[in-house]
Amino acid sequence: MNAAGSARANDAAPRRRACAAVLTGALLCAACLPHRPAHDLAGFAPYGAFAERVRVLRLDPGVTATLVAPAQLDARKPMDLILYALPNGNSTAETMGRRLADGVGWRFDIQHIAAQTRELRARGLPQTVVAYLEADSKSWPAWRAKLGYDRANARIVEMVAQLRAALGDPPRISVTLTGHSGGGSFDFGFIDGQEALPDWLTRIAFLDANYNFEPRHGDKMLAWLRRDPRHMLVALAYDDREIMLDGKKVVSDSGGTWRASQRMISALSKSVTFTRDTLGAFLRYRAPQIELLLHPNPQNRILHTEMIGEMNGYIHAMLTGRAEYERGEKVLRSARVYDQYIDGGITLPPATPPQRQ
Repeated sequence: MNAAGSARANDAAPRRRACAAVLTGALLCAACLPHRPAHDLAGFAPYGAFAERVRVLRLDPGVTATLVAPAQLDARKPMDLILYALPNGNSTAETMGRRLADGVGWRFDIQHIAAQTRELRARGLPQTVVAYLEADSKSWPAWRAKLGYDRANARIVEMVAQLRAALGDPPRISVTLTGHSGGGSFDFGFIDGQEALPDWLTRIAFLDANYNFEPRHGDKMLAWLRRDPRHMLVALAYDDREIMLDGKKVVSDSGGTWRASQRMISALSKSVTFTRDTLGAFLRYRAPQIELLLHPNPQNRILHTEMIGEMNGYIHAMLTGRAEYERGEKVLRSARVYDQYIDGGITLPPATPPQRQ
């Protein structure tokens, strides 16, 4: 090295040492700053034995939403909000589920949506929040009919906006619209209550709940599916045409989810091509962003709730179509995969208006 180069090197060395000192000081100062939670849920209280938080909102006279979130949420990361509209005749606590014991009613052991959601978090959706949506009549079809369908549909859209706001309306939130049995009426109310489905709605899953499907619903859902490859439509149903209870057929000659699913397949087939195969005991109709699962029910049993709880149908409906789940073993089978997450008891706080935040 010549003399000029040596001089430049000697001049640069102090500058490098000074920059390193400044950088080190900045890092040390940052490390000393007090830790702030990434996302603080206003109005939520600690809940249960699984490090969760809960808030019960009174959204409307006769309507409550029980939001259950993990203890830690990071607003900078993707968040999943699952809107779970309750089936006819079930309370929120029964839908969440608990272990059976003396004096505990059988309804607590048939869905286990709380335990299944904990399993979802363990399977790659750690920032999942569930909103259990309950009408005071324990029937969304009755609630909509009493209020009037147009008014009820508009109110359902408003309630969903309130639920997003209760979580701080984070920018990376993905919303799933789902429900079991009569909860499908809430889902169709949301679909019918607006001109087009929003892009932040990323999944619609009918859990033996698509009774009221009509071709107009298919048109709106197809337009929504085409707008974003992340959007996913799922339905589970079984052959309920001949099932009997107390010696009488349960569904009418034109009702039930098997017939509704056939209407769905027919309507969607005008625009998409389905591939038919099987998944376990189910017939499966698949197309890009769509999975429709129909249990042929050869023993003519009532599988209405069994598909959702005992067969892990809720978990499957939330995971199907996601790359990691598609590469692995499926959970849609007759053995619970979530038993370790079932709670021993449920104590929910009183409902408060959503404006109290």
